[in-house]
Amino acid sequence: MLLLFTNGYFVNQLYRWYELPQTILQPNQKFTYGVILGGGIIKTLQEDPTRIPVGETADRMLQPILLYKTGIISKIIITGGDTSIKGLRTDEIRETAQVAKFLITMGVDSLDIIREEKARNTHENATYTQMILRETREPILLITSAAHMRRSLACFEKVGLNPVAYPVDHKKKDSPMGVLEWLMPSDNHLARFSQLVREVFGLVIYKLNGYA
Repeated sequence: MLLLFTNGYFVNQLYRWYELPQTILQPNQKFTYGVILGGGIIKTLQEDPTRIPVGETADRMLQPILLYKTGIISKIIITGGDTSIKGLRTDEIRETAQVAKFLITMGVDSLDIIREEKARNTHENATYTQMILRETREPILLITSAAHMRRSLACFEKVGLNPVAYPVDHKKKDSPMGVLEWLMPSDNHLARFSQLVREVFGLVIYKLNGYA
């Protein structure tokens, strides 16, 4: 099992099966709102407070900048709050504020950024975003990691919103793989496998709880 779950080809095939493909938007497609789902965009704060240390899912905030600059989205909603659990986990990252700061630095008008800082999980991302948008039925562009998109879409549809998937941060590899990637075990592949298992079980649990 360890050899299987550390094998690059096997793990890559799983991601090719589960991740949604990239969305190709036409130049005339316009959305009022693009919604960024937080989680892993910003790393733990470091010594220099003037820096914004980006995390492994930073693509979630980089692609929306391009969408905004090209006029595909007019406003950006950033959703994600404090995920601390008393006595068990401390979250002092203030990710939503840090992402907003980064967007503004990169030229996004602060008036076009809406911050939602209560959500602690994907279900709450959808719930609090729905509270912001109220009864709107116009399509919104949902921006999150490709492996996280299935659960996110289901949650946003469940609360009555009309999301259009814009998956980013793909983990799959479409280019040919070399011999070493086929044969050499790697703990990186094991970590990617663990993340995918978490997403699959997360979707199942959300459906059982009625969140998706």
